[in-house]
Amino acid sequence: MKLISFLLKSDPTILRIGAIHNKYVIDFSSTNLPKDMINFIKMGTKGLDIANDHIHTCKNKYDVNDVVLKAPINKPNKILAVGLNYKKHIDEANELKSDSKNDFKLQDQYPNIFNKQNSSVNDPFGDVHRPNASECLDYEGELGFIIGRECRHVSYENAKECIYGYTVVNDFSVRDWQFRGPPHTMTMGKSWDTHCPFGPYIVTSDEIDNPHNLVLKTFVNNEERQNTNTNLMIYDCYTLVEYLTTAFTLEPGDLIPTGTPEGSAVTNQNWLQPNDKVKVEIEKIGFIENKIIQEPKSTQKI
Repeated sequence: MKLISFLLKSDPTILRIGAIHNKYVIDFSSTNLPKDMINFIKMGTKGLDIANDHIHTCKNKYDVNDVVLKAPINKPNKILAVGLNYKKHIDEANELKSDSKNDFKLQDQYPNIFNKQNSSVNDPFGDVHRPNASECLDYEGELGFIIGRECRHVSYENAKECIYGYTVVNDFSVRDWQFRGPPHTMTMGKSWDTHCPFGPYIVTSDEIDNPHNLVLKTFVNNEERQNTNTNLMIYDCYTLVEYLTTAFTLEPGDLIPTGTPEGSAVTNQNWLQPNDKVKVEIEKIGFIENKIIQEPKSTQKI
């Protein structure tokens, strides 16, 4: 199932959840299902069964052009991202900063985990702000997965049961703020407002036979910048669930971006500019596309 959060263009005041089916939008609001995605996810297979029945009996369908797709989960409780999870990305990072080699050697033993604040969440086709405080805005196309149940101390063998579905993520990064230090401060470089667009759907796990064999591509203004397969990840999705739940509880709706391949702008410092369009697409899931705009003055809140 392809689950979505959306607004009707004719009534943009109410955030709704639903599904895409045969190129139509099915609204769940007329059912007894929860009205928000996290509580829907908490229902597990029971919720999916009710939704599936509704999809096949619902007479009120919307054309996709009549809705605005929003982030599938507008406020995940946690966004736990993975850095340096593709060997070629590590190689290009090593070329940039030779004195960091000792840091990257740790990648052979443990995943590099960092937090993105949930205030960075953006819509799959929303505008992304180029910060007024930096010119070093970069893209990172990534596979993300969504946690489906509360879980702790999960074995690799059982990790698949904890993953509700998969999505496309762009982990936008402000490189000069990221590299301030020592040590590097991933949080300050990774969590700017609008810098975590994801979607366009949550594709439930039953529709993805193997999340570790998907083609991932990133384009800037239609120019291909990244092209990889998720089978090249150093730490696969199940390893990440096992590792993360050793330390803390994962909860329904938590978002885990799994890292980016080589090809980001950091290697040649060809930073993103206003009016650039960045598209990330993943086989069997879909694509997101975001226009870069200069951060508006209206973002100030006092």
